[in-house]
Amino acid sequence: MAGYSASAESADRARRADRVGDSRDRRLSRRSLLASAAVAGAAALLAACASSGSGAAGSSAAAGNASQGATESFPITIEHAFGSTTIAAEPTRVATVSWVDADVVISLGVVPVGMPAASADGEGEDAHPWTTEALEALGSGWDADDAPALYAAVDGIDVDAIAALEPDLILGVNSGMTEAEYQRLSAVAPTLAYPPGAIAYGASWEAVTVAVGRALGRSAAAEALVNATTFLVTSTATANPALAGASYVAADLDPGHPSISLYTSTDTRSQFLEQLGLRPAPAAVAAGVGATDALTVEYSLDDAAELEADLFWAQVEDATVVETIRGDNRLSRIPAVASGAALLVTDPVAAASVAAASPLSLPWCCENHVPDIVAAIEAGRAAATAAASATASPDASPEASASAS
Repeated sequence: MAGYSASAESADRARRADRVGDSRDRRLSRRSLLASAAVAGAAALLAACASSGSGAAGSSAAAGNASQGATESFPITIEHAFGSTTIAAEPTRVATVSWVDADVVISLGVVPVGMPAASADGEGEDAHPWTTEALEALGSGWDADDAPALYAAVDGIDVDAIAALEPDLILGVNSGMTEAEYQRLSAVAPTLAYPPGAIAYGASWEAVTVAVGRALGRSAAAEALVNATTFLVTSTATANPALAGASYVAADLDPGHPSISLYTSTDTRSQFLEQLGLRPAPAAVAAGVGATDALTVEYSLDDAAELEADLFWAQVEDATVVETIRGDNRLSRIPAVASGAALLVTDPVAAASVAAASPLSLPWCCENHVPDIVAAIEAGRAAATAAASATASPDASPEASASAS
């Protein structure tokens, strides 16, 4: 997958257990969000997510959609980046080439015959927790006979592994599928690439859901799922007023890289932050993060001190890299890094919940990762206020500093 490690481990429970009380108090559980939806009369949310005894929006939607089946007539023809694909009959053996496509298929009540593993190296979990939860809701957990087969998620698409499953539909709506890979996959079964006008990995989770829903003959369920997930995200934003209008920088920080990679508004990380009510920081805007033809833009290390933002969100490899960043003479000049308020995400599950945004991952993200985002914003604002107060204080004058030294 583009832009982040494909290896995934179980969520860091100890870290979440140690979150400060304020963040825990602000956390909206998926159960409470569904209850709020009922009070608000959100019919779309209830249709897609409600089920007795389950507080998990994504898995409830999957279980609810399982009994619906296709509601549209076939054949169905769908346009995509490499032309158009006609699906002659309702698919029953669906293979996906991305996590997001798999999540959407499962959300719509269909168990794929194959999907990429979340672990690139055979270590860690086979799938993200939200995917496993939804499969279990469908009665197709990893110990079930009809559990999806898993294949590698790196080094291109494993066409041979997919072909061996004899699929009748292959989905790569959120993928980096090349035209050559599309041609090979199309020889196996009808195949969908990313939408016309989109770039590789550039289709939003909404666009993926709509396209996959149409391919499965479940457009109405897909529309309800988009509405439900959108309601969940906006409810989370409303419950956390610190998010509204906050400035952000979303980046991939690699101390060995000659520049800072900023995620554009075409990338799902930035899209999610903006759906929560955040806005790109001025320095990021000036750097071109509004680009629609790229997922990242490069930002000079020499200008790191200009990356002022209420939230500096960055995914990094591990805690060792965090320490390297803090000790780097240029990266440490990023204001949020300097103040200790940067949200440097080392948990691959938390990173994937945003980077591989889907109707299954976003409920998990709202419950588990948004509290970290809120806490980082508040820490960043507190640091900025403290710095401003120190600058305004007579004790911070050059004369006082010289006397102190």
